[in-house]
Amino acid sequence: MEKVGLSCPVNDKQVNEIVVRLVAMQVVFIGATALYFQSWQISALLVADFGLRAFGFSQLSPLKYLAQKSVTHFQLGYKATNEAPKKFAAAVGFSVVGLFSLLLFLEFSLSAGIIGGFLLLFASLESFFGICVGCIIYQQLARFRWFNSL
Repeated sequence: MEKVGLSCPVNDKQVNEIVVRLVAMQVVFIGATALYFQSWQISALLVADFGLRAFGFSQLSPLKYLAQKSVTHFQLGYKATNEAPKKFAAAVGFSVVGLFSLLLFLEFSLSAGIIGGFLLLFASLESFFGICVGCIIYQQLARFRWFNSL
């Protein structure tokens, strides 16, 4: 399959962008709560959820489940988007939230605040404006053939 002219690298799987954006909104609220209370325990919940979504177990993600139920209940519809960049973004999020949790655990408040701020910024961009920073990074890496499957 030729990928010339596509704005983003694709695999053959699609996900609902509305669900993705609702998950991002939940990440904003949970991340802000972890940051406000300086709670590594709350941020560890995000680590687990990002891990599930990034590494092939998204059907077990509580945040995705809640987002899907919200989409169904409020009849928000379906907007297809490519899965691969979103999965890559979840892996990046897993790393960022993991670092955020570690910094909170070690009580490095300033560093945790900076990393947490980036987490909230990127999740807010996805949730409120549909701008996926991880997808942009994915697109650039794929452009330079960093992924074998593309």
